[in-house]
Amino acid sequence: MRLCVLLAAAPGLLAQIAQIPETYRSLVELSRSAPAEFGSDALLRLVESGKIADAGARRELIEEAFRLAVSAKAAIRKSAISGSTYDTSAGPLQQAYNLKLDTLSLQSRAVSDMMRIDPAAARKLLQEIPPPAFEALSCDDPFYYEVGDFYQALGAVVNSAFNAEERAKEENVNFLLGYIGQIANPAQLYPAARTIQSAGVNNAQREILWAKFNAMLPNLAVDDRSMSALAGQAPEGMDFILAAVKQRSTGCKNDVQPQVPGNVVAANASQPDQQQKTADATPKLDRWWQSPEAKRMLDDGRKLRYADNGQVLSPGDRSTEEWQQKLSDYLSALGAWSASSEKSEADYYNEKCSVYIALVELIPQSSQRDKMLQGFFDFIASSPLQQERPVEWYNQAAFMLDRVRSNISGDADPAKVQAEFERSGSPILALEAALDQALGAKPFSWVTSSQ
Repeated sequence: MRLCVLLAAAPGLLAQIAQIPETYRSLVELSRSAPAEFGSDALLRLVESGKIADAGARRELIEEAFRLAVSAKAAIRKSAISGSTYDTSAGPLQQAYNLKLDTLSLQSRAVSDMMRIDPAAARKLLQEIPPPAFEALSCDDPFYYEVGDFYQALGAVVNSAFNAEERAKEENVNFLLGYIGQIANPAQLYPAARTIQSAGVNNAQREILWAKFNAMLPNLAVDDRSMSALAGQAPEGMDFILAAVKQRSTGCKNDVQPQVPGNVVAANASQPDQQQKTADATPKLDRWWQSPEAKRMLDDGRKLRYADNGQVLSPGDRSTEEWQQKLSDYLSALGAWSASSEKSEADYYNEKCSVYIALVELIPQSSQRDKMLQGFFDFIASSPLQQERPVEWYNQAAFMLDRVRSNISGDADPAKVQAEFERSGSPILALEAALDQALGAKPFSWVTSSQ
C-alpha cells in the first residue's frame, strides 16, 4: 500500500520539487522513509511552516500527505474518559491519540491546509474521505470517538469552496445535507450541529439542514459508552440532541475513576490502591504496577525520592553514599526487568519508559544521567512496538523530550535528547529531529490547548 501511494504521488511532486528550497528537500525524502502517519504529518508541517513559497509545490505536498494518511495504523482518534489514564494502559494511548496521527485527523488537516491554497481542490479531497467506520463501544472501554477536526474541515469547505453560481443552486446546502445523512455515531452529533450553526446559509436553508439532522436522530445507533461521552460534553443550547437519543441508552452508570496518579518516582507520586473500587466498576482498565516485579520497581523508586517520613529528599540527601548505593541497586533491577513478567509488551514498555524518564529528572546533571538517557534510547530502540504501534512507541520519546524541555531538574539539556534522536537510527526519530531543526520545536504537553 505504501509503495502504491508513493508511486501515485511521485510524478506530480517531481514536477514541483525544483520549487522546494534545497534546505527542505531532505525533509521530503525523510518523510518517505518513516511510517505513513509520520510522513504525512511531516509534509503538512512543512506546508504549514510557510517555508514553501510556490503554491503548486504546497499543493503537491498536501496531496501526498493526504494519500499517505490512508496507511496510518489508527483510523479515528479517540479520547479517554476523565481519570482513566492514571497509571493505566489508557494513559500513553491517550497521549498518542492527542498527536492526531490517525487517518481521519491527518486527512482532515490536509483538507484544511488545501483550503488556503485551492478551495476547489480541498473540496475534492474532502469527498475522497470515506465515512468513518465506527465500532460499537461498551462501558468496559475507557475511550470514545473524537471526530471534531473532520467537521471543522467540512464547515470550511461548505462556507468557502462553492462559488456564487453553485451557491445560487444550493449546491453547498445539498453538499452538507449529504454529510448529515452519513451520521452514524453519537460522536458526530455535536460537531455536525456546530457545522450547521456556522454554515453560511440563509434561515430557510438552515431549517432544512436542521430538519435533516433531527430526522436521523431517532434511528441513530447509540451505545452506552458513547452515550456517557455525549452526556458529558453537551454544549449550551444543544440539550435537544441529548434528549433525542437518551431514551435508547442509559449510559455507563458505574464509572469509577482513580483519584490520583501513582507514577513511579515522579514528584506527585501517590501511594498505591487509592482508587475507589466496586465489583462492577467500569471501564475495565489495565492498571500498571501489578506484577511483583513492577510493584518492586514502584516501591523502590519512591524510596529514591522520599524519606521514610514522606519528605522529598533534598539534593544533598541524594548525594550521599547510601543513596548512591540504592540507585545502583535500583538500576541493576531495572536492567533485569523483562517483558515476560508483565501483562503485555505495551504495558512493560510504557512502565519501563516512565521509570527511565523519572530517573533522568531525578539524577543531577552528570555522566550518570547521560548514561541513563542513552539507556532509555537503547531500550526503546529494541522494542517491537516501534513497528507494531509506532505512534504509541514514539510518544515515550516525545514525552522524554518534553520533560527535559520543561527543565524540571533545573539543569536539563534538550540538545542531548535531540542528539539521541539523531543517533537512534529510527526513521521516526531522525525525521522528528530534522523537522525540529528546520522548522522549530513541535509542541507537546499534551499536545495543544484545543484537542
